[in-house]
Amino acid sequence: MTYKLIALDLDGTILRDDLTISPRVSYALEQVMAQGIDVTLASGRGYPAMVRWAQELHISVPVISYQGAVITDPLRHECLYQRTFSLNLVAELAEFARQADLSLTIYAQNHIYVERKRHPDAFYNKWFGLPFHTVSDLSKALPAEPTKFMLIGSEEELDAIGPEVERRFGERLQIVRSHRLFLEGLPLGVSKGGALAWLAEWLHISREETLAIGDEDNDVSMITWAGLGVAMGNASAEAKAAADYVAPSVEDDGVAEVLERFCLEENGGASRQARFHARLPGNPA
Repeated sequence: MTYKLIALDLDGTILRDDLTISPRVSYALEQVMAQGIDVTLASGRGYPAMVRWAQELHISVPVISYQGAVITDPLRHECLYQRTFSLNLVAELAEFARQADLSLTIYAQNHIYVERKRHPDAFYNKWFGLPFHTVSDLSKALPAEPTKFMLIGSEEELDAIGPEVERRFGERLQIVRSHRLFLEGLPLGVSKGGALAWLAEWLHISREETLAIGDEDNDVSMITWAGLGVAMGNASAEAKAAADYVAPSVEDDGVAEVLERFCLEENGGASRQARFHARLPGNPA
């Protein structure tokens, strides 16, 4: 099968713990795009926080942010698609978080707002990369309808509270676990899979010609929707169960292995990989 569109999650998929992309993965993506295959990023991060990696990888295809709530043209920084949820829900969400003793973060217009900032600035910069505001009352502070909310807690806290969040808000918001520390809420019906379907149609690419790679529960929808859905070796059990193929972990360059196997092999992938390894320090040119 010839794939025409590849959707890549960021954290835990192409980004290692230090937020860098390995040389092998970068090289494989360079070769894939040289063949005319479109590559996009699909992340829970906000678009401004994704720009650095879109530019590093020379991605020109619209990118998916906020778990699928926003799709943006990275060349003109123009929003092509956006979903938000009602401000009327914010007061209820804030009161729920206070009672559960959890930190609630609300995203609106590419800024984040929080009442109880429990983590240092470095934590917010690493995971969110957006301007943040500590406010006394979230229900009165937002400048526009939110794109998403996030509850931040320990893995054990979120495991325990997750069913209650789903019971209280699941009929009005899309609830998804994006990380062991994060439980998110989105406009109802929003998902990475839905955004990938929208983008594929916009690009006139069929479902069968798409490939998606991810590692967490929030990636399941696009792994399931794509013609070939791939979970990383470090992926959640749910992501692996949904996948057609399980790749090596992010630390073992799983994305590069997938691209070499499914996109480059028929066009000299093995020799391309050999040329990459020859370029590594200590190897003869």
